[in-house]
Amino acid sequence: MARRPNPQLAERRRQSLVRAGYAEILEKGVAAATLDSVVARAGSSKGGALYYFRNKGELLLAVFQWLLAQLDRTLDEVVAAQASPRARLAAELEVLFHSAEVNRKLYLVLFDFVALGARSEPYRTLLGNFFERCRRRDIAIIEEGIERGEFRRVNAEDAASTLRALVDGYCLQWMMGESHAPLELYRDRCRAVLGAYLLR
Repeated sequence: MARRPNPQLAERRRQSLVRAGYAEILEKGVAAATLDSVVARAGSSKGGALYYFRNKGELLLAVFQWLLAQLDRTLDEVVAAQASPRARLAAELEVLFHSAEVNRKLYLVLFDFVALGARSEPYRTLLGNFFERCRRRDIAIIEEGIERGEFRRVNAEDAASTLRALVDGYCLQWMMGESHAPLELYRDRCRAVLGAYLLR
């Protein structure tokens, strides 16, 4: 009698490959990571991996989707836990400038995927959708802050785009700048610019 497929087990195996893919990309970069190296790290088999991903490209796309979903979920949870718009933005900045170790890992992998996104529609779509969710989240925070008198009257869409540009720009400067410069310096610069822009 044939065994019934176990969807939970299948999803766990798929997620194990995705997390192993992330670890490989983090360690070696997108170009050097291979399906075989991901399979070995996950303790899986090549045949098992090919059941979920037909090739390296499909695996990479799944890793990118997973990474953005993790970040999106974290931001949603942190923002929802705060009582005021001002506290929500502050909490969001704490996540986005979490720590030198976490940010370096995130941006090392993110830069590889952004390079792919510049030439590949599926990656560009994933990144575009992520930025759109961030923009909507920030627009809602800023609009509520304006209504409650916590923020001055600005165009919420412009402010949300400015927030994203500041965060990514400062993180890029930190990654590419002098190695001894603390991440907190760039976080505080971002806070200061946003404060001058948004606060009364």
